[in-house]
Amino acid sequence: MDLQLGLVPVVDDGSTRLALDRIASSLARSTGRACTVHRSRSPAQLCAAVDRGEANLVWSSPTAALSQPALLGLVPVVTCVRQGVAHYHGVVFVDRRSSYFSLLDLKGARAAWVAPTSAAGYIFPRVALAGNGLDPTALFAEERFCETHGAVVFEVLDGALDVGATFAVFEGGDATKPLVRAGFVDLGREDDVRVLLATPPIPSDFFAAAPALDRELGPLLARALHDVCDELPDEFHQVFGADGLIDADRRHLAELRRQLDDARAMGVLE
Repeated sequence: MDLQLGLVPVVDDGSTRLALDRIASSLARSTGRACTVHRSRSPAQLCAAVDRGEANLVWSSPTAALSQPALLGLVPVVTCVRQGVAHYHGVVFVDRRSSYFSLLDLKGARAAWVAPTSAAGYIFPRVALAGNGLDPTALFAEERFCETHGAVVFEVLDGALDVGATFAVFEGGDATKPLVRAGFVDLGREDDVRVLLATPPIPSDFFAAAPALDRELGPLLARALHDVCDELPDEFHQVFGADGLIDADRRHLAELRRQLDDARAMGVLE
């Protein structure tokens, strides 16, 4: 069975596509199977690709894997590590030139989210807003899904929307320390934003395989992904923002499922 790597790139430019080609070639060498790449423009398109059998190895957020029917049957293989930890954060940010300086200022603002399944770009920021005493279902005058983290950044910094949410990686995984990576950092716009809120830790994104692929390749698939990360660290970091991988722990998914259920019970999520 050939490998079909499916993902929603943070930035889908020529450099990213070249890095993905190198990653696919490395995976092919490690597994002895041909490997193609399916780039989707949104999580919904990625789920459709899985449904159509066009992607059998998926880079996904845990929240998407737990909430989308197309992804529920996938088998977690390896989890991304950044700054030595297997978690990251979400941040709520605004244009530095704006008049928004606190969360209370956001009443009536226009919000840019990534997608309903996005942990850092929707779910955890809404939970964090509720934890700060703000009702995210009534806070904003307008809410729009932009499909990718990059699109959220552009919508806010171009003035089409007022506030956005994206992923963030802090030094040592500690949100009190400097930012290492974020949706706006990847675009070179870190000096143009003001961060108003960082969420609690979010379990890292992972690679998950279709059951048939997992049965056929077994532990070889995890080893191949580790090999690619070691062989092509720059390309792997460019595409996935990861410094390393660890084998997936399904207990983390169970805890995340509980958190999502609690958020729905609070009325923060549908």
